[in-house]
Amino acid sequence: MPMTLPTHPVAVVPLKMWRPRWFDGVALVIGAASPDVAFAMDGYGVTIHSHAWHAPLWWALPLTLVASRLVRWSAPVVATHLPSGGPLALRDYGVLGAVRHRWWVTVISALLGAISHIGWDAFTHPTVDTGLVLFPALHQQVIPGLPWWELLSIVSNVLGAVVGVVLLLRLGRDGLLRAWHGPAPVRPRHPAAFWSAVIAVLIVGGVLLPLQPVRYPHDQAIRCMVAIWVALLTGAFAAAASSRFPVRRPRHCRRHYN
Repeated sequence: MPMTLPTHPVAVVPLKMWRPRWFDGVALVIGAASPDVAFAMDGYGVTIHSHAWHAPLWWALPLTLVASRLVRWSAPVVATHLPSGGPLALRDYGVLGAVRHRWWVTVISALLGAISHIGWDAFTHPTVDTGLVLFPALHQQVIPGLPWWELLSIVSNVLGAVVGVVLLLRLGRDGLLRAWHGPAPVRPRHPAAFWSAVIAVLIVGGVLLPLQPVRYPHDQAIRCMVAIWVALLTGAFAAAASSRFPVRRPRHCRRHYN
């Protein structure tokens, strides 16, 4: 199967680079990843048909709308605490917090991202959703033990990862985020609060991960991605709280001698 990140967003990020005002880049990326988020619930007796043809409407769209809002809120704080990233220009992503698109742009972008994911999976999985075989010809073997769908999955994973890195470098080196939206807003840094919260969540996630039920290997990969996102979001909340409620240090009293 194609990797959720960075492979799946590769199908839609070029749309943002082609017409920046026509598309919501955050919604495109989250929408493209959203069908796989349901795998985090595997093994808990909850079946979410997130790859069904109608799932973009009832699963991907609401998930993307909520997640996009949280990403835009946290982006300036998270970016402030990240290293510059050299050619990746990681701190430029803080400008995402200052960008708002019209609601229909975000909705269309979210749906396009999810549809691209499901369409890609149709050619790189043996079945889709509930075991439906869309393209029987892809089950024919290229060589013994290697069907066409699996070959397409391997090739698309490699190409998708390479193209994903190229797109990230293009965004950073060419300063596209600054060109589209201006400079990132300045936020106060609270590295102790931010990184303490991030590390705490990652430790808890690392301890709980082996205890989770697993049906497929990619279940754990998705849970790791969700844990990282939650950790960064928690760090943003901690840093924002430090800005709002700063710790007051006691003033040093001067002794007066007569």
